Amino acid sequence: MADSDSEVVTRLRSWLAGDYRVETTTDGDDALAILGDVDATLVDRDLKTASGTVVASEIERNAAHAMAILQYTEPGTERYRFTADALVKPVSKKSLLETVDHLLRRARYDDLVAECATLAVECGALEARTDSGFEPEADEEYADIRRRLADLFTELDELVRTFDRDDFRAAFMTCDFGRNTPS
Repeated sequence: MADSDSEVVTRLRSWLAGDYRVETTTDGDDALAILGDVDATLVDRDLKTASGTVVASEIERNAAHAMAILQYTEPGTERYRFTADALVKPVSKKSLLETVDHLLRRARYDDLVAECATLAVECGALEARTDSGFEPEADEEYADIRRRLADLFTELDELVRTFDRDDFRAAFMTCDFGRNTPS
């Protein structure tokens, strides 16, 4: 969590510390430095040094973290548009905990989808082997991958059942549908 106001950082940290490992800072450069160590990010748009806008843009560019913007303005009126959720200050404990829960579920979803894709590639590589007569029923490595995929699909199904429309919107906002690709 990164906010320019140390009192806000202290208050929000106290609300989260019982349930989550929390990293905090009041400095944008420090926030950028710890991005790789966190599962979800809450960032104030008015950070010292690197602005919250720079930090938020960096997070979105890397698409590595679920993020919420902390701001004093009403959602939708900010100068910069992010795919992130927005928490309007002063933040209530209930809205903070709900937002963090949403962010962590979305991050878990992204991790599960990425693992499914990796395992699907491994399955395809095994199925494409031409060096010998590949028999999926007899190949233990293939069976292990298929079992892991089945477990991941079950976990994804259970996780998606907890999603609301904002979670689905956030999941699809990060997709590159319709983006021009180089020829």
